[in-house]
Amino acid sequence: MRLERLRWLLLLLLFLSTVINYVDRQALSVLIPTLRTDLGLSATDYGLVTTVFLLAYTVGQLAAGVWIDRVGTRLGFAVFAAVWSLAAVLHAFTAGVLTLIAFRLLLGLTEAGNWPAGTKAIAQWFPQKRRAFAMAVFDGGSAAGAILAPPLVAFLALQFNWRMAFIATGILGFIWVVAWLVVYETPDRHRWLNPEDRDQVATEAGASGARAPLGSALARLLRTRALWGLMLTRLLATPVWWFYVFWLPDYLSQSRGFSLKDIGLYAWIPYVAVDLGKMLGGAVSDRLLARGHSATLARKSVMVFGALLMVGGVKVAGADSAAAAIVWVCVATFGFGCWSANILALHADIFPAGSMATAVGATGTAASLSGAAFTYLVGQIVGTSGYGPVFWAVGTTALVACAALVFVLGRVERLPASALSS
Repeated sequence: MRLERLRWLLLLLLFLSTVINYVDRQALSVLIPTLRTDLGLSATDYGLVTTVFLLAYTVGQLAAGVWIDRVGTRLGFAVFAAVWSLAAVLHAFTAGVLTLIAFRLLLGLTEAGNWPAGTKAIAQWFPQKRRAFAMAVFDGGSAAGAILAPPLVAFLALQFNWRMAFIATGILGFIWVVAWLVVYETPDRHRWLNPEDRDQVATEAGASGARAPLGSALARLLRTRALWGLMLTRLLATPVWWFYVFWLPDYLSQSRGFSLKDIGLYAWIPYVAVDLGKMLGGAVSDRLLARGHSATLARKSVMVFGALLMVGGVKVAGADSAAAAIVWVCVATFGFGCWSANILALHADIFPAGSMATAVGATGTAASLSGAAFTYLVGQIVGTSGYGPVFWAVGTTALVACAALVFVLGRVERLPASALSS
């Protein structure tokens, strides 16, 4: 198989893994109006359940990154995907808040492996000038999954029941695992590549598939300004996305009077905007890099633009109509898309492939920790004051994240592998 075809095939698999990942996690938010009635869940209960998921995701991010760097992308990704698919199916057996918490805990721990593994795979297979767009495609599966989840899950629940909706969506991951094990291998070992193609990947991507000693890379990464800058930036910005993922269907139901059918028909629109932002933001960033601009300018300029668009969230709660509210949500999510593709590309720009998953896991841990805290607060605020204050918070937080990106991260420079080796 020609190298470019294999690259696109691998990128398709990475995109699909993220789609499935988000369908599995988003299924609960689509069904929460139904589960509120059937299981007697309150807004506070839902906030607690979601917070548990994010806390588990926080722990899982760092553990997944270190372990994937240790055992390799192929095996590590397959294990995480198989177990999160099992956790998704188990949601069908929810009997109340406690069992739902247990299943969300397992789902959060295992879904965390998607981004460290996927980012590492792209760093190994793609050259720097193409990574932002590749990251946009891979990460774009999150928005595609969020787009697909409302109509798919609503259809399954209306045609059968909410339990069958969890089972059907969970099975998708097991199918993906089989395809991944058939197709994926590191470039230096892939049976479908000839020696010339392997040399080309090694030259273009500059990525080593070497497995880092367990824990040693993390200790060295924690001594770098780049890691702390990315951790702070993701810590501040990621709660914006978590809010739109977990709370948008509930907002449309509680504040705009949407039925489950309405959510299935319209709740996917803002996630289209996210994907458009990722594709455009990644393409523009890569184009700037290809034209000779520094990674600092190419990545950060697009991300600052995205942060300014995220401020549109402050207009949502006060919008005159549901349609206007969705438009403002689309402005904010488009901005997050521009931001998201490039924050992942920055990891590939800065860190060697041998410690890539560990770096993404570390910054993802910071992002998930803040997301868990913010999601818990949202449950408390919505239960007492409604959604207005929350939309103001997600809009203004983006500006603080933008300041951290510009002033804390510093110049984007690749760390030499020798600086992180034993």
